[in-house]
Amino acid sequence: MSSSVHPPGLPLPPNRRLKKTKARSALIEAPDERISQGPPPPESDAQREGEEPTDARRARWKEGLRLGAGVAVTVAAALACVLGLLHYTRTSPRFAVRTIDVHGTSRRSPEDIARLGGIVMGQNVFVTDLEAARAGILNDPWVEQASLRRKLPAAISVDLIEREAAALVAIGPDLYLSTRQGEPFKKPEPGDPFDLPVVTGIRTDDVIKDRNATIVSIRRALDLVADYDHLGPSKSLPVQEVHIEDDGGLVLSVGKDVIQLHMGKGPYRQGLDQAIRVLGELANRRAQASVVFLDNDAHPERVVVRMR
Repeated sequence: MSSSVHPPGLPLPPNRRLKKTKARSALIEAPDERISQGPPPPESDAQREGEEPTDARRARWKEGLRLGAGVAVTVAAALACVLGLLHYTRTSPRFAVRTIDVHGTSRRSPEDIARLGGIVMGQNVFVTDLEAARAGILNDPWVEQASLRRKLPAAISVDLIEREAAALVAIGPDLYLSTRQGEPFKKPEPGDPFDLPVVTGIRTDDVIKDRNATIVSIRRALDLVADYDHLGPSKSLPVQEVHIEDDGGLVLSVGKDVIQLHMGKGPYRQGLDQAIRVLGELANRRAQASVVFLDNDAHPERVVVRMR
């Protein structure tokens, strides 16, 4: 068996036993084809901030206009009703004043009160100015407080509180009626009470300088009168006068024959007890005294009596 040697460097002969195969062509897959439509449009500021589109805002604005117009129509209709009612109440004869009810007065008639307040019978009850009427009524010095109200359909009700005179007060050359609280409120006129204690010793300059202090002095004097009336023999020896001295001391003049009780500046309870005892002893002895001094501050237990 022969053998052959293949020289080095030469290509090998083809192998006849092997069947030749065709080279498989390489396949290149193309990428998916996509249609590009360009970059998306930029978002608006309103879209970025979450606001409604313009059409929605316009629709809401129109709806608001419709609602506003409806409210305006309703208000106008209500206003027309109110104006109509107001015109009716101010012009209807049903509301013409026919009665003036006055309570709390013994010195003034309903006609007097109506005149003072400018209240006219037949005038519309709603047109009547109650505040102006009240101010006019308070111009009467006897009236201390006043309140007015309408009583529909055709009446005015007036509630009054009158002043009560507790004393006559001499201020300089003039005489005034005074309340229990010490307020001089009017000069006496015919028909006014005159059977009252008289407070003296007040100068006109005192009132001009300090009216409040003057009122306090008068009230102190009337407090002493009230205590005497409660404790003393006021029926047999009523108070005629209370004199206010320059130093503030008080002097009571009691009885028809006038006995002066010098009470000093107070307190007066002890002095009143002593005055009652002395006056009782004088009455038992049928003696007549002109002055009783009860104003010894150093020795308040001492009483000096000056006989007639």
